[in-house]
Amino acid sequence: MESSVSGAGEQGVGAGLAQALDTAARKLLARNGGVEHTLELIVAGAIASIPHVDRAGISFVEADGTITSRAPSDEVVAEFDAWQNELGEGPCRDSIHEHGRVLVTDMDTAGERWPRFAAAAAERGVATMCSFFLFAQNGNAGALNLYAGRAGVFDDSSLETGALFASHAAIALHGAKRAAGLNEALRTRDVIGQAKGILIERFTLSEDQAFAMLVRSSQDTNLKLRDVATWLLNEATQGRSGPPTP
Repeated sequence: MESSVSGAGEQGVGAGLAQALDTAARKLLARNGGVEHTLELIVAGAIASIPHVDRAGISFVEADGTITSRAPSDEVVAEFDAWQNELGEGPCRDSIHEHGRVLVTDMDTAGERWPRFAAAAAERGVATMCSFFLFAQNGNAGALNLYAGRAGVFDDSSLETGALFASHAAIALHGAKRAAGLNEALRTRDVIGQAKGILIERFTLSEDQAFAMLVRSSQDTNLKLRDVATWLLNEATQGRSGPPTP
């Protein structure tokens, strides 16, 4: 399903890409809106820079296989992700499964591979689609999807530019996941630290002894250490009684 089709020259694509990246950089400096804002800029830049691209979006696949839309350019893009969830087929799913790029040059001829998705996409005016694999880690994965209303309009230059935007999207998502993990670790450490403080004050313990009590309560109740610490904080502030008795 891969093919090379003549289109805009590299010089024109390069000029458009430079302008889009410059605009994105200025907006990022002006307003730090987090990863979603970054993904929105990547999607908008891809539409503005790659000839014939009418729609774009990023699909994020959860560990259970559910696809969620990130920064879809419009409601139709979000619907495509929902369809692939419902139908269990589509270029985005295959891109993630195969860890590679999937190009549909003409949706009218893609019915053999994705009979239901291809028909639904064609009805919504999508003739060409390309899904770029972004990453797969810890059961999660992602893809950048580009859509065009005319068949056979993505040439090699278009696909190379799309791959560049896909790389930026992968970096943004990876950074967001790493930041979320670090933030969660910091929150957990803070909760456990507060719980240790309560035990130290209540039982006149050392830090090591307080931590040992939390660990033992975690083991005895089969609860995670953070859950034990959270219960202790709630019990101390609200006067509730309940689980872990060290």
